[in-house]
Amino acid sequence: MLSLLPALFCAGLMTSSVSASRADLLDSPYRHVRTTSARVQHLLEIGIFRSPTFASLVALLNASDVIVYIEQTADMPRTLEGRLLLMPLANHQRYLRIQINSSGAPTDLISLMGHELRHAIEVADATDVRDERALERLYERIGMRSAAMHTYDTNAARTTGRRVWKELTA
Repeated sequence: MLSLLPALFCAGLMTSSVSASRADLLDSPYRHVRTTSARVQHLLEIGIFRSPTFASLVALLNASDVIVYIEQTADMPRTLEGRLLLMPLANHQRYLRIQINSSGAPTDLISLMGHELRHAIEVADATDVRDERALERLYERIGMRSAAMHTYDTNAARTTGRRVWKELTA
C-alpha cells in the first residue's frame, strides 16, 4: 500500500549473482536499502537468502538513485500493514521510507517488505518524482486508489508480495 498522506514521505538476478553480491546487498556502506533495526536487518537477510525475487528488488534499488530506509512501527493507521513515504530531498538525493507493522510472522513481514520495495522501484523508475505532488501523479497514472484517502496500490506490488511469500514458503 502506498500512502501519500504524511508530509514525509525485474530484471531478476541469477541466484549465483545474488550469492556473490550479498555483501553489497546487506553490508556495503553504499547500499541503498537500509535500516537501523536489528530485527528488520535480520528480515532483510532472510529475504535476500531465501527469495530470488526479494534479492532482485534490493539489487535493483542498489543500482537506482533512491535510498530506502525500512522501519517497523506500531503507529500506522489501522487500515495499513505497510506504506512507502517520500522524504524531502537532501542534496538532490531521493529518500524513501518504508514502514511496516511491528508484529507478524517473519514470512508475512518479508513479503510485505517485498511489496513495498516494489513500490520503491516504481518510484525509482520515475525520475521526475521528487515531491509529493509528483508521487501522487505517478500513482494516479499507474496505481489503483484504495479505500483510504491518499492511498494507492499496484498490481505489480501485489504480485511481487505474493511471489516473495511463495518463494519463502516453498
